[in-house]
Parts: sequence; C-alpha cells; structure tokens
Amino acid sequence: MKKGKMIILSGPSGSGKTTISHCLLSEVPKLKFSVSCTTRSIRNNEIHGKDYYFLSTNSFISKIKKSQFAEWEEVYPNLFYGTLKNEIFQIWKSNQHILFDIDVKGGLNLKRKYPNNSLSIFIMVNSIKTLKERLTKRYYKNSEENKKNINIRVNKAKEENKFANLFDFVLLNVDLFQAKKKAIQIVSNFIYENK
Repeated sequence: MKKGKMIILSGPSGSGKTTISHCLLSEVPKLKFSVSCTTRSIRNNEIHGKDYYFLSTNSFISKIKKSQFAEWEEVYPNLFYGTLKNEIFQIWKSNQHILFDIDVKGGLNLKRKYPNNSLSIFIMVNSIKTLKERLTKRYYKNSEENKKNINIRVNKAKEENKFANLFDFVLLNVDLFQAKKKAIQIVSNFIYENK
C-alpha cells in the first residue's frame, strides 16, 4: 500500500487545534481527518464516528491489549485518547493524506513511528493567561467542576509547551486569520512540494 503524508497538529487544549484543522480540511485537497478514539463524554454538537469514536474505558483497554492502536495516551487520569491503526490504513488506501488533531505526546509518538512522511506542527498561544481565557469561554458554566477542568488543562499546557521544540514547526495562534493562512502554507508546501 502506498503511504500518504501525515499532518500532525498538536498543542494544549484551547490553543486552536480543532479550528485550524477544520480550516485545513476545507482548504487543502486530498486531506482527510483521522478520527481518534476517546473515553471522554460526548460534547454538544459532536458526532460519534465524525469527531471521535466515543468508547467505554473497557472497550478502549481491550483495543490496547489487541494492539489495535498506532498510538494511545492516558491524557488525563482515566481519560484515554488514541489513533486506530485501521483508521490510518483506510485513509491511505483511499489515496489521501491524513490530518491528526492530537495531544502532544500522541503527536510525538506518531512522529517517531512515521518520521519520513509526517509533518508535526505545535500550536500555541502567546501566554498561559490567553489560554485560560479561551478555556473559560469553552467551559462557560461557572461550576466548581469546570473551574477544576480549566485548572487541570492550564497546568497540563505549561508542561506541554516544554515539548514545542520537538515539533517541525511552532505555529503561534494569536491572530486566527494569520494562523490559518500560515498553517495552509506550511501544509501545502509539505504535501505538494516534497513529493
């Protein structure tokens, strides 16, 4: 099977990965989103099989034991994310390139497994303060649980930012229009100029 290219978008929660990935999918031809598995709860407007494969913890662990993941990570305690090998093979089989919107460690794991045909991009914001503001807007209900979620993600972002220099590109997402434009340029150059 001919292997396509892999575009790996990583960065802290709230950095804009999903928004930029949607832009890339609409602007870069032959790019297909890799649907990850997760054990987290489904959010409003999310669709199983389109945004994520929402699995029970038992089902996820069963797939780990059967070596069905190309990569997986326990991103937060008892909250798993992973990429199925079959998802990758199906996209390549359809003669397309793969776009991942993935956590930092998962992104680095994929980069290590597929070094020759992957491009890794770390998306970050200009400060932890900005990140906290974005997460506060996401978790708009001012409950204790949401405050706890925000603090967990902010602390994790501080750790994740330390890995930025291990990625091929660091994309600063302060002005979303400019960040999208730069992402399209980087990805298009990689896919179509490095054949």
